[in-house]
Parts: sequence; C-alpha cells; structure tokens
Amino acid sequence: MSYPVIFIPGLFGSLGDDVIKGTGEFSFGFAEKIYKPFIEVLKSLDYVEGESLFISYYDWKRSVLESVERYLHPNIEKIKKQTGTNKVIIIGHSLGGLLGRAYMTYFSPSNVDKLIMIGTPNLGSINAYYFWSGGKLPYSKIEDNILYNGIKLGFILYYRFFHNLNYLKVLRNIFPVARDLLPSYGYGNYLYFKENGIQREIPIENMTINNLFLNMLNKETMGQENLYIISGKGSYTNKQFEVDIKNIRKTKWLDGKPMMAYKTNYGDGTVTTFSTLGNLEGNNITIKGNHTNILYKSQNYLANILGRPITKKVEEETVEKIYLILAKDCHELNIITSNNNEISSKSINIMDNRVQAINLGNNNFWIMVAGDNDLDLNIELEYTRKIKPKIYNTVISR
Repeated sequence: MSYPVIFIPGLFGSLGDDVIKGTGEFSFGFAEKIYKPFIEVLKSLDYVEGESLFISYYDWKRSVLESVERYLHPNIEKIKKQTGTNKVIIIGHSLGGLLGRAYMTYFSPSNVDKLIMIGTPNLGSINAYYFWSGGKLPYSKIEDNILYNGIKLGFILYYRFFHNLNYLKVLRNIFPVARDLLPSYGYGNYLYFKENGIQREIPIENMTINNLFLNMLNKETMGQENLYIISGKGSYTNKQFEVDIKNIRKTKWLDGKPMMAYKTNYGDGTVTTFSTLGNLEGNNITIKGNHTNILYKSQNYLANILGRPITKKVEEETVEKIYLILAKDCHELNIITSNNNEISSKSINIMDNRVQAINLGNNNFWIMVAGDNDLDLNIELEYTRKIKPKIYNTVISR
C-alpha cells in the first residue's frame, strides 16, 4: 500500500504567527530556497502536494516534545483521516528528524510505516552549547552552507534588533529547543581545556548543563526495519571546543567559554556523521555534502527506499552571497537589484525572485536577498519626519 509522506523541516524552517506574530499562515519563510527544491525532489517521485505529500510546520523554538504534541501528532491524525490510510511515512530534516523519532518513541509508532531522518543530530550538536551556555552564535560562518547560515543569523538578529533580547535567561526562555540540541551523553566529552600544556577533557556527565531530552530518548529502543538515516560527510564540522575555565561568569559559560573549535570532516558542516548515525543502526547511508544539499543528493536513495521511479532530476540553487536587511520605523523602502522591489506597509511588490521580504507590522520589515557573487543592491528609504528609521544591513559571502 502507498502511504502519504509527511515532511518535517528543520530548525528555522517554519515561519508563521506561531513563530513570529504578524507573519501569517505557516510557510517555509526564508527557508523556502532550501526546502522548495526538496519538495520538488519528492514530487519527482510522483507524490502530489496536498494529496499524498504534506508538510508539517511547527514552532521550532519550542521543545521537541511540545512541538510533537502541539503540531506533528494532530497533523498526522488529520492527514490519516484525509487520505484514508492508517499509516504515514515521515521524512524529517535536521531537527525535524528528532520530532519524527520522538513521535515514534513516545506517541504512536504503529502510525508510521517509515521514518527517514536526513542530517538529524541524534546525539546532539556542540553548536547548541555556544548558544545555550553563552547566548551567542559560534562564528559568523559557522554553517558550511551560506544560505542556512544566513537564515540562522537572520533570526538571531531579528530578536536583537526588534526586541533587544540579549539576556541569556530570556533567550533560553524563547528558544528552549536549544537545550534539546545539546550533545547527549552518547556524544561523549566535547569540552576540553589545557593545563600546563596538557589537554584535559571535561566529563560530559559532570557539566552543569545537559540534554535531558536526548539522554532519555537514546535509552529507548526503536524498530530497525522501518528506520532510515541519511547523513553527510566531507564538510568540516565542529566536534569539540577548547574552553577557557578561568573566567567563568555567574550565568554564562559555567562550563567554560569556547576559545577554539576542533573540527572533523566526518560531518555535514552542522552535524557530525557520528551524531547523525546516533548508534541507531537501522538502514543508514552517508553522502558527501553539507547540511542542506544532502537533501537534494538523497534523491536516488529516497527513490529506492520509497520504491518510486524518478520522473525528473532536481538541482540545487547556487547561493554565494546574501544580504540581510532589517528595517525599523520605515514607511517605505526600495530594494534595487536589477529590478526595483518596492516594500511598504501597504504592499510588497517583488520583481526579482532573489528578494524575499516579510512585513512585520508597525513599519518594520525583514528582507533577505540571495544570489551569486555578482549580486549587488542599493536601498532607498521613505519615512515620516517624526521618526527616523533604523536600518541594519549585513552581507554574508563565501
């Protein structure tokens, strides 16, 4: 029997009122350039969106179990009823794979015919330590994929620019999911310091922070016959941090502040291959690629797993440069690329498909422009005399 596919995007892959008020119905948002091509991959396997292919959006800021209960579980019940089937196939990218795995473990495993996890941090990711312990992004180019890096940076800048949120406790309250992404005990020791020239590891069991969710989840067993794991390799990925333990603050960096990262090329630039495989056995495949392009490179493997012929090849869009623009108290602005892209509180008229814009309300806008290295733009502003607009503009390039 053919079962419907439910795709769960990863961190930053859903946008809507539940994520940021005023952004409307759920969509991929700025992650559209990452996930729309993957939806085309699934369509190339003869799945039809809205009939046999569905997307389960969610508020990725919440904890994994809360997201499963609030979004994935009711979505699966709704889709089963709509399609008249008693099972679904779950495909989860990155964090989305953890939602699928948690659903199978704690909710209704009998409802799932197959779980396919792509680039999922089954043992956690050390990049989450930098955020949870210090409220910081690790580095400006932490992700091997420039588009994913731009989306991640954009969300962090949004909260800082529009809401002035820099306090660690506040950030933890807004992003409880970060704790669910910390390395689990199964990951092993990931912090070390140097003492008299000797490298000493900090036992993960002795750290002040830990991943309760993954530590419990990894104790549970899963059926191997319907579990498929696709991991990436060949992109340098943070594996361990050398930390400074001499300047520990009261609330930040209680286990040490990262000074240097040790990397491995057995990873996708975001998650190590070891973490993705997660000691779960099952049916696993490792592809050379980064955290996002393994989605498109998995087309042949997905066709084999799902028993479907490929009707067309889907290629990844090349992105080499990204402009992130945040505009506050701005009545109207014009983003000039090869076209004029008019953005105002009344309407958004985009003529260049490289430009994405979101009206956040109250004359506030969030804009991302992605293209190749030749991409260039100018910004023209119109504003009322009472309030001078504030503009934040940064460029990310290879």
